[in-house]
Amino acid sequence: MRYPNAEKKTDVPIIGTRISDEDVQTTVDRYSNRFVTKIEEPVQRLQDAAQLSAEYYALATDFYLYGWGRLFHFAMRKKGESLKDSLLRYEKLLVEKLQLKEGEKCLDIGCGVGGPMINIAKQSNAVITGINNCSYQIQKGNQFIVEEGVEKNCSFLNCNWMDIPLESESFDKAYAIDATCHAADKRKQLFTEINRLLKPGALFANYEWVMTEKFNPSSPEHQNIKQKIELGNGIPNLNYANDVWKALEDAGFEIIECKDMARECDKETPWYLPLKGELFSLKQFRTSPMGRFLLGNTLRLLEVLHIVPRGTAQVHRVLETAAEGLVKGGEKDIFTPMLFFLAKKVR
Repeated sequence: MRYPNAEKKTDVPIIGTRISDEDVQTTVDRYSNRFVTKIEEPVQRLQDAAQLSAEYYALATDFYLYGWGRLFHFAMRKKGESLKDSLLRYEKLLVEKLQLKEGEKCLDIGCGVGGPMINIAKQSNAVITGINNCSYQIQKGNQFIVEEGVEKNCSFLNCNWMDIPLESESFDKAYAIDATCHAADKRKQLFTEINRLLKPGALFANYEWVMTEKFNPSSPEHQNIKQKIELGNGIPNLNYANDVWKALEDAGFEIIECKDMARECDKETPWYLPLKGELFSLKQFRTSPMGRFLLGNTLRLLEVLHIVPRGTAQVHRVLETAAEGLVKGGEKDIFTPMLFFLAKKVR
């Protein structure tokens, strides 16, 4: 699926997927319909979490690459700091917290296209295995690994992260960045599976998406914001910090450190600023409301002209829903995408 210029089709993807052009509309309809349930009863989404995540990223990955680059996450940002620098500093913090060393074997849980994995490997010279169930993301990620010359340090494993086909106690460290929110059952499966793969005493660091203590489940406005974040980001059901804490402990981890890194953003540069729009920032135009508006209109026109498949503009609308929910959730402080946990395997 290609994004054309004014004269002819090019080789620049706007929504490259493992889904055929004819199935884009069907897939995005099926994906969206998973959220047409009572907000407080996401039972089917939890049951279908793996497929939900795979469908979402098959549809959304090239939009992410277009607007956000290879680093599909947020970061605490200091005044005067660029978005890119804040993302790199956010990843470097993981290396420091994990005390990740040269030659150590490390897991990247839900690695996306491998942007953070590549950066962390360069910083630490560790050997990192990225876990992902989206074939298209792995295809793109393998290209990036070759481009960056880190084939000896980075690799992908295409599997369901609830059942990873690797030997127990074979990894020194593990981390996840904005990923485990996609899991249906963190305690019984995902965190327990991560624990199984780690050596005794190994560290696991996690940046988690959660609703904060200010979230009021009785508020229709708050529930609407929560649902927009879930629909727009392929999340079956957002948890609270205490839910994640308990899940880690039940899986055999001891919590060493826990804090909301969003609190460390300067007031002038909240984590959601790229989505809200930055004044005088051409670099962030694509993620700004105006940039997203222009892209949406362009995609609708291209659909009419039969240049991109039917459903492409609808995929963009799903991502626009995400941006709306994330900004509102951040402004009201009822949601954070950067609750940091550092945990140690104790059993």
